[in-house]
Amino acid sequence: MITINKFLVFLIFSQVVYAFPKPEDDMSIFYKHADRNARIVGGTPAARGSHPHMVAMTKNFLIRSLVCGGSLVTPRTVLTAAHCIASVFSSGALSSSLRVVVGTNQWNSGGQIYAVARNITHPNYVSQTLKNDLGLLITTSDVEYNDLVRPIALNFIPSGFPVRVAGWGRIGRNQPLSPDLLEINARIIDGDGCVRAVRQAIIDLGIQAPPVEPHIEICTFHAAGTGTCNGDSGSALVRIDNDEEIGIVSWGFPCAKGAPDMFVRISAYRAWLEENII
Repeated sequence: MITINKFLVFLIFSQVVYAFPKPEDDMSIFYKHADRNARIVGGTPAARGSHPHMVAMTKNFLIRSLVCGGSLVTPRTVLTAAHCIASVFSSGALSSSLRVVVGTNQWNSGGQIYAVARNITHPNYVSQTLKNDLGLLITTSDVEYNDLVRPIALNFIPSGFPVRVAGWGRIGRNQPLSPDLLEINARIIDGDGCVRAVRQAIIDLGIQAPPVEPHIEICTFHAAGTGTCNGDSGSALVRIDNDEEIGIVSWGFPCAKGAPDMFVRISAYRAWLEENII
């Protein structure tokens, strides 16, 4: 999720920044944390196998570093945030060290590791305002399914059902990455309520932010002290009642400060997803 953090790459308005770590923050000598400031805030450890769709986007080989989260939607396709892909894309190509990891609650160890053949970023992605913030990674080979690895169905009819999100992002500002997958439950805020809540957060926190566009974004909230944070970008927002994905972690305010978290609304992109998913 994109938040305000002086250690991260600035995106717009001088305070809104990317959710992935800066390259220099990835140069940790420890496998268990690539970015000293990342993970779900106020979450609880996810049970083994409870998020079989969960994907860790990593780069580098000897010292693996976390880029973002993602979700497995077919044997060859990972759904994630466009700004996550942009962070590992330069000179017209993806980083050669980019890998996707599945089948583990620890992004830095275990699981099955797959190379990425190419990306498909939404053609209308706007980095300055984080709109249409979604993209696909296509693996070089089929991901092998098992009890811990399974694709998630996409739900194109979001509703007010309780939702859940998991990730390895920050536990708070200036806090370390979690080696273990954490999860939180939240509730969806209606579009008008989200616009008002974000407007109030801008006033209360003194922070600029992109405009909220409810027709392409979903807004969630649990409570102050609980929410998504840097490093959670690209992860799935899932309906608890049927385990179907309705959103993608995109951006937000300083982690769990009592402001809403923002997600890409998958239902707004049904045609594009159906056309491009492999």
